[in-house]
Amino acid sequence: MKCEKPEFELARLRDQQTKTREDEVFGGLTRAERSAYEQRQDRINELEITLSDRGGVRRRSRDSSWSND
Repeated sequence: MKCEKPEFELARLRDQQTKTREDEVFGGLTRAERSAYEQRQDRINELEITLSDRGGVRRRSRDSSWSND
C-alpha cells in the first residue's frame, strides 16, 4: 500500500474488519484469515493511539473490539 494518510488507512482497515466479521458469521475463517484479522486489529490500535495523541480520533479500547476467544 502506498503511503496513505493514517486517517484513510484506519478507515480502510475498519472496513476490512467489518467484512471479516461478516465472513466469520456466515462461513467461518481460516487460521490465515484469523491471523490477518488480528494483525489488522493491532494496526488499528496503533493508528488510534497515534491519532488520539494528535487529537484526530477518539480511541476505542481493545475490549470493545470483536474477539472469538
